[in-house]
Amino acid sequence: MNKLFVFLEKKRLLRNKNQDMNTVLTVFKWLAIVYFGLMFLLLGIGGYFSIEKAGLGMGSPIQVISRFWMYYMVAEMMMRFMLQKLPTASIKPLLVLPIPKLKIVKFYVGSSFVSAFNFVQLLFIIPFTIVCLSKGYSIIGVLAWVVAVYLCVCTMHFVNILIESYKSVFIAVIVVFGSLAAIQYFNLFDSTEYTQYLLYSVYEYPVLVLAYALILAASIWLTIRYYVTNMYMDDLLKTKVEVGTTQEMKWLDGFGTYASFLKNDLRLIMRNKRARTTVLMSVLFMFYGFLVLTPGHNGEYPMFMMIFVAFFVSGGFLMMFGQYVPSWDSSYYPLMMTQNITYKNYLKSKWLIIALGTAISMLGAVLYINKSMELVYLILAMGMFNIGVNGYIVLWGGAYLKSPVDLTANKNVFGDKNAFNLRVMLISLPKLFLPVIFYYIGAAICGFWGGVVTLAIVGIIGMFFQVPVFKFIEKIYKKEKYSTLDAFKSK
Repeated sequence: MNKLFVFLEKKRLLRNKNQDMNTVLTVFKWLAIVYFGLMFLLLGIGGYFSIEKAGLGMGSPIQVISRFWMYYMVAEMMMRFMLQKLPTASIKPLLVLPIPKLKIVKFYVGSSFVSAFNFVQLLFIIPFTIVCLSKGYSIIGVLAWVVAVYLCVCTMHFVNILIESYKSVFIAVIVVFGSLAAIQYFNLFDSTEYTQYLLYSVYEYPVLVLAYALILAASIWLTIRYYVTNMYMDDLLKTKVEVGTTQEMKWLDGFGTYASFLKNDLRLIMRNKRARTTVLMSVLFMFYGFLVLTPGHNGEYPMFMMIFVAFFVSGGFLMMFGQYVPSWDSSYYPLMMTQNITYKNYLKSKWLIIALGTAISMLGAVLYINKSMELVYLILAMGMFNIGVNGYIVLWGGAYLKSPVDLTANKNVFGDKNAFNLRVMLISLPKLFLPVIFYYIGAAICGFWGGVVTLAIVGIIGMFFQVPVFKFIEKIYKKEKYSTLDAFKSK
């Protein structure tokens, strides 16, 4: 049976319309895997000796790793949530065949485990184990400890799936990791002094590795149970209908011909899970500076980091919402193209909603008044730059993004995720690097204020060049119109 599933997957990949883009993505993916693999290998070989040489006073290298293991788990969970591409499957044709649902689920859940996220850690674990054994550590203790470490890695894979399946799991993960982060950030006490025993106790009492095995087994069982109980043809075919509420939004009528588009976008955000999550993520970006900004030896924040913080604080909505234009409208895009709607009005309305979201994000500057007034001014200037320059770049890149968006879910192990596009990636690079370049050009002339004023002026000038810019973007959208329609219809 598994051979049949593998054969069907090969057929699906060979028939994929975006095979060329997937090939490019695979090249970049393997370059990243090789890089991180080498980093893990070097850490595995030299990590033991580096910890000993550092003289941290926290015990043996195993104790040190056990102490900071929670930080690694948080970082990996964030990486998995944002980057891990879970395999997709067209399961509707399989449900009409005499194939047990359990076999279908087991195959696709099992195949989802075949990921670099789950194996690259072995390049650290195996060398580190060899070094520890050569240093005379207990063989049983070390083996039990490394098995527990790898079981944690495996568990994170299935927890990542469960986060999308059960809202309670997502909330639990956020509460646990958020509480630990708050304890560390506000220096209430060092939580790592206590969390280290969750892992180090396995070295001292190897039988405790069974607890980690049980946790992994429970996560696998919950994952399989979720998909088996929700895999019914009726559920997959029927359209979910919800009772909606009507919002007048008369305050938007002042935007004239763009008002109806703006109202539709705001209704989309308020009514759909994916769009609401996007707004939530945009709000979280406003607190980005509290996570990454640390004062240097002179008590001041590095200017390079302040620029990036200003970009992410003011540009959270721009990145999270803007990058999916026109994919947000994929469900009714073909119908919209049959109406008396011009691309100019459509694009201008999208730019206005991005500008509105960016302007609201700029209010996040108030959060950093106690940290640095320079950062506050930088956020405001960066917000103007994002509206006047990056807003256009995002819409330009959207012309080449032909991945439909499922408004009812964030992502799904059986869903469709094909949002990578090389042109979009290349067009998006200036969005991040242009503000840095313009700031340093201005700073080279008149210092900090020269950089801030340059960003603000460039953004304001960009706002006055709307007509020629929108003409250029409109031509691109018209050129890509039919390929976009074909992509949205074949979702």
